[in-house]
Amino acid sequence: MDINVVQKALGDFTRKHRAAFSVIGERQSQLLELGAIVGVELHYRSNGYRSTVRSPQGAGTFVVKTSTRGHPSKYSSIVFEKDGAQIEAHMNLLVRSAQDDGIYCVDVGIVRPGVVPEKVNRKVKWSCIPNKSLLSLVEAKRLTIYPMLLAQFVGIVHEIKPRFLRNPIPKGFGRTLQLPPTLIALGPFSGNSKVIVDAYKARGITIWIAENFDVRLAAHRKGTARSPLYWDSAARSDTPLADNETESAFALQ
Repeated sequence: MDINVVQKALGDFTRKHRAAFSVIGERQSQLLELGAIVGVELHYRSNGYRSTVRSPQGAGTFVVKTSTRGHPSKYSSIVFEKDGAQIEAHMNLLVRSAQDDGIYCVDVGIVRPGVVPEKVNRKVKWSCIPNKSLLSLVEAKRLTIYPMLLAQFVGIVHEIKPRFLRNPIPKGFGRTLQLPPTLIALGPFSGNSKVIVDAYKARGITIWIAENFDVRLAAHRKGTARSPLYWDSAARSDTPLADNETESAFALQ
């Protein structure tokens, strides 16, 4: 086989289709980010929250935020309410670091009500929400769960919400409670990544890993009462939780 010919053919092919590959990859990532906020909405609804889509200027469609650019008031968000308390979920939300003045963008930010402005204030430039106003975050990846991806996500949590990485563990977060920092992935666990996740509880790390996200969504569509983010895809279990069950947010069982 003439390697040079093959290399030239591959070069021609990639040059010709590079833009198309880029668009396809970008669209898939954006679709997964939209799927992530859908997963968040299903999690809260499965735990008794009422959800309402809030769109700019009364828009009848969900206006998706696909990047860090743009004022958040120009895009849709979801408001959750239960027992008189409210929280909000926003896509591609800018948030201040817990460590310094850095600003990060999370795929889905779960925040206290009213901290994200509903209108553009031309006198005040929008930059980000204060760190203390962010309750939790969700990141979505089109990848299998491998050790370095876990390390990357723990690093993100360390910079933005480090209290989830140490004892005492935050109260009010878990399967039937508020969503802790969550990594959503389309792929399964690979290598020794499941071993790493299984050790989080003993280390005082309160984050959640939702692997095989497409499988989880498919199971939820079949009628399971559980949150698709907490459904154990390995056990294929869709038995509803007891009213008094308050499983903590750690590794998959």
